Parts: sequence; C-alpha cells; structure tokens
Amino acid sequence: MKTLRWAAGIALFLVAALGTLYLSPAQARPKQNERISVFAPRLPKQGQLVLHGSSNAGLMRALILDYQRLHPGVEVRYSHLDTQALYDRVLRPGNAAERADLVLSASTDLQAKLVNDGYARAHRSPNGQALPAAARWRDELFAYGYEPVTMVYHSGRLDPAQAPRDRDGLLRLLQRADQPLRGRIAVQDPRDSAVAYFIATQDAKLLGHSAAPLLAAFGTQRAQPYKRMDALLDRLAEGELSLAYGVFGSYALQRIERGAPLRVVLPRDHLLLVARTALIPREAPHADEARRFLDHLLSPRGQALLSREAYLIPARADLPAPQAYRGLLGAAANPRRVPLGLGLLVYLDETKRRHFLRDWSAALGAGAAQTTAR
Repeated sequence: MKTLRWAAGIALFLVAALGTLYLSPAQARPKQNERISVFAPRLPKQGQLVLHGSSNAGLMRALILDYQRLHPGVEVRYSHLDTQALYDRVLRPGNAAERADLVLSASTDLQAKLVNDGYARAHRSPNGQALPAAARWRDELFAYGYEPVTMVYHSGRLDPAQAPRDRDGLLRLLQRADQPLRGRIAVQDPRDSAVAYFIATQDAKLLGHSAAPLLAAFGTQRAQPYKRMDALLDRLAEGELSLAYGVFGSYALQRIERGAPLRVVLPRDHLLLVARTALIPREAPHADEARRFLDHLLSPRGQALLSREAYLIPARADLPAPQAYRGLLGAAANPRRVPLGLGLLVYLDETKRRHFLRDWSAALGAGAAQTTAR
C-alpha cells in the first residue's frame, strides 16, 4: 500500500511539473480565444517575461527556447491572441497578470497607432539600429520579420499547370466558362479580423483600379469568407476548397511540412510583404527583460532562427530569405514591403473603414453573409 501511495505521489508530481512547462490551449483559457503557453526556466527562477502575440505558439516556441538557453533563469509566458485583442489589451491593460512586456503582432497598422498614441516605450540598441529605416519607427516599433501574402491551392483539386501565377491569371481562372473555382475559393474576412482588414486594404492600394474587378469576380464565384486563417487553411488542406487568396505563407508552409497537399504561389505581379512587429508597452511590468528579448529577436541569431523555424523573411537586410521561399521569391516580380510610419494609419480612419467594408461586402454579395459559422 505504501508503495502504491509513493508511486501515485511521484506521478502527481510529474504531471504538475510538466504542466508548468507547457499549458495546452485546452488547459488554459482565461479569456475567450486566448491560448497561454508557459515555458519554465531551466534554472531556479530569476525573472519573468510576458509575451502577447498573434502568431501561434508553435511559430514562437523555438525562439523562446533559444532565449532561455541564454537566460536560463527566466520564465516565459506566451499568450496567443488575435490582433484586435492585442491592441485592446494595451489600451486597457487591466490587472498585472494581463499586462504584456512585449507585443508581437501582424496588424502593423494597429501597432503603429499604439505608438502614435503614446502607448509604447522607446528602445535604442545596435540590433534595432541595424534594421533598415523602413523596418523601425521612432525606436518604438520594430519589424522582426515579413510575411508574404500568398495564394495557396490544393494540388489535388486544382491542376498545378492551371494554377494562377499572378492576379491576372487568377481573374482569368475565375472568369472561365466551366467555373472551376465556384464555391471553392476562400478569402479572409476583413470585417471580423484586424489583420485581414490590414491585408485587404494594402492589397487594394497596390492593385489600384484592378481591385474592383477581382473582388467582383470573387463575388460572382461565391468566394467563401473566413474569420480565421487557420480554419481557412484547414478546409483547404482537407480538399473542401481549391484555392485561398491573401493568406500568410508561413501558415501554409507549416501544413505542407506536416504533409498537406498544398502549394504556395507568390504572385508575380506584386508580392505584398506584411511586417510582423514588436513594441514594448508603456505599462510593461518587466520592461528590462522585454528589451533583452527584443534584442534577441532582432539579432542575427534570432532572425536566422525565425527564418528557419517560422518561415519569416528576415527584417535585417544582411540575412537571406527562408530556403522554402528562395525559388519562389525569384519569380515574384515586385516584392513590396509595407514601411512602418504614419501612412499605416490612413485606413484606420472610421469613415474610410466603413466605406471600404461596405464596398467589400457589396462585391462579395451572398457569400459574405456566410462567414458567421467559421
């Protein structure tokens, strides 16, 4: 009996210890859609770092573990939130447990607004200054990597020989008499996702007069709007969809790595590169730790690791793109990095936002009403 009690006690201890290392989404959801991962220190705890980010924990895990190799006494707590929630948390930080030391977001416009409105701390360091001028702003907002906005298709549902290589090719495919993409093409919904809104407005800006015909063709072919990029790519990988427009390449490459029959297209007419950015909030509880992590994020070591493990194009000009993109980037005629600065605030104007979303909804028509279930 004593032996059984002793074994049970050891088992409970191991379960508790493992729980401090990593909390899965099902184990920790203090807020709706928030997923928390806790990375225990390698040595007795000497410090803490709280990260809030829009990337899933899998993309950030390697970087966090590498940071802990250099700072083994630091516990890292990573909260995965959508980009609007990240913005709202900085505006209304609430109690100390909800306050971030560093905010990592793909909604570059909302990050720029936080900086412009005085919610960020300045950080000056050699690694920050090593970034190109367009990748940093006021020493408060820093690009730590770029996401290619891509087209992704299911190789079993769409013949690779027929897959579009640019937006003109996509428009021709949408206008074909046999309608191969009808009801089987997906887009992100800018009405329900801050990052989708940012992507849609920047894409429309680059497309100019070509934006309206493409959007109208999406509507005619009953494009399916999705709130979540993960859900969209899940349906695509399962073969329920044939092609997705306007999604981050890193998310697709994760699935390809796991065996999904997907292929990524970097459009040859223009390739929108969206910055993933970092800022230290004014109310950061552990600001010094945040500065150390930010420097690691922007260092050649951190940038190379993100390129290899998270498929991000480095923000530093002295490092190459991820291997998975190199051949594809050569075919992209016009890579366009979105520069950090006041220009990002244009589409956050409430009147512009209302008009843009009105026109988007009207163009997609009946399909736009189907997004609520996703």
